[in-house]
Amino acid sequence: MNSSRLKNIIIAILVLTNACLLVLLLSRRAQEHASFDRATEELVQLYAASGVRLDAARIPSGALLLSAVEPSRDLAAEAAFAEAILGPCAAEDVGGGIYRYANDCGQCLLRSSGAVEATLERAVEDPEAYYESLFSAHGYGALYSTVNSGTGEVGAARMLPGATVFNADLKLVFFAGRLISVTGSFVPPVEPAELSSGIDGITALVRFLDYSNLSGEVCTEVNDIRGGYLLQSAASASQRLIPVWRITTDVNEYYVNSVNGDVSRDH
Repeated sequence: MNSSRLKNIIIAILVLTNACLLVLLLSRRAQEHASFDRATEELVQLYAASGVRLDAARIPSGALLLSAVEPSRDLAAEAAFAEAILGPCAAEDVGGGIYRYANDCGQCLLRSSGAVEATLERAVEDPEAYYESLFSAHGYGALYSTVNSGTGEVGAARMLPGATVFNADLKLVFFAGRLISVTGSFVPPVEPAELSSGIDGITALVRFLDYSNLSGEVCTEVNDIRGGYLLQSAASASQRLIPVWRITTDVNEYYVNSVNGDVSRDH
């Protein structure tokens, strides 16, 4: 057999092998889609039996690919954040995990839990440009703004690559062209964690329905479900970011831990 014919036979075998693998892959995906469709249909019916409307289109497919993260307290990042709020300021460790930053404009307290409390009077010529710069520099994404003619408030959520920290918001209040208040949570820069697979959206919704039936929580519709992080901390404890599914209903928001399935209510 000459080399040219042998080469053609080998190519034909490779093409046939790849075609078989493709057919198997497509068949497996079709089975997965069919299984997911059956599961969502059953889940929608299960919710309906409990008097809760659930749109199948809102149910995410696949597991939540996030890992728990424990950010280290970063005093340099906190000082930069406080200075962005107050301008040049002096720092003081007042104990209990609290640092106080102050100048003639006012003061900003930052706790080890990430809690922020600033009261001040700082003239801001362009509030929109100011808060956009602040959010961009420290990893926050704007949620809303009612600022008009130098008066109003703006909120932002802490954003990590591919996920939102649902309960780590900032709120800035302006009055007559002055920044007068900053409250919320400060999460320092975070190194991306190795991804791990948690429970999927269907399992999270089943856990939530069980929780609702056992606790007596009442709602009539699930408006949204999405994955992200929940900030867990105490007044004097370090931060921990837990991967969760956030389930938003017409009554409240709930978090389903994607590692152990525990359900908690937003307070």
